[in-house]
Amino acid sequence: MGLHHRGPMTRLIQRLDDALARIEKCVIVLCFALLVAAVLFSILSRNLFHLPSHRIFESAPNLVLWMALLGASLALKQHRHIRLELVLRYGSETVRKWSGRVVNLFGATVMAGLLITSIAFVRNEIAMFGGWGWLAVIFPIFFGSTAFRYLAALMISPDSPPTSDSAAQGESNR
Repeated sequence: MGLHHRGPMTRLIQRLDDALARIEKCVIVLCFALLVAAVLFSILSRNLFHLPSHRIFESAPNLVLWMALLGASLALKQHRHIRLELVLRYGSETVRKWSGRVVNLFGATVMAGLLITSIAFVRNEIAMFGGWGWLAVIFPIFFGSTAFRYLAALMISPDSPPTSDSAAQGESNR
């Protein structure tokens, strides 16, 4: 069923999902550029000027974490995440339909629970580390975006999770 045959709420959810994907891609590119610049600056300052740059060097793993979690959220949108396909491959159409619903509902529930927990975690990080604690905000962003994606899959196409076709369609609409 094409996007133009769906109701206004479904189109809105799809547009929000596509906008979220564009933002995630931009942030991933920005994180990668910052990572390259931070590592380059750290190497140059240490070897040329004999100035240690521990804070910059310590930020590199955080940038990698941001890229990994945002990339995982994009993989979920494009239906390229790791999944157990035994039921989907050998099960009947009815089993596949219901397993998609159960997986999406379970995923949304787990991610929503982790979202709530991660907000408390970020508050704790900020209390302990000050401004550097804000780097942990990637956890609620990740859990929130994946909970949204699981719920969107239930609403857009309750019989199956989102496919890479909807992601490609969103890219071609730019």
